[in-house]
Amino acid sequence: MFEKILVATDGSEHGYRAAKVALELGRISSGKVTAIYVADTNRTSHLPDDMLLFSIRELLLKEGQEALKQVEALAKDMGVVFESVVMEGNPGSEIISYAQSASMDIIVLGAVGRTGLDKFLLGSVAEKVVRNSKIPVLTIPRGQT
Repeated sequence: MFEKILVATDGSEHGYRAAKVALELGRISSGKVTAIYVADTNRTSHLPDDMLLFSIRELLLKEGQEALKQVEALAKDMGVVFESVVMEGNPGSEIISYAQSASMDIIVLGAVGRTGLDKFLLGSVAEKVVRNSKIPVLTIPRGQT
């Protein structure tokens, strides 16, 4: 049923826990897990195009590669077929777009526990994906494995 599993990670411990769940799902279903990291470059799009901006972008992309290496190591240990993708843009939009274009069966991601004013002002990647995805979404609550 879940042959193509997409897991979004941000390099945090919470994202790593979501990856563990996705990989276990992949192991059980003999599916392929694709881990995606989206560098949120939209936040820097209003800044002048100079070396500082270039450095920030490169730092975000390097952070993404490191986050994906952690997931890849776990996938190898579990014997799960794995690939990774680094993208740039709005995380919620890019996750949904990639999942649709790659015909994923499910999206797994950590549910960021934002509430109240923070959620209203900043939004939540998990909330955006849940609300807008036509593909089933599994959110992993904080502290769960």
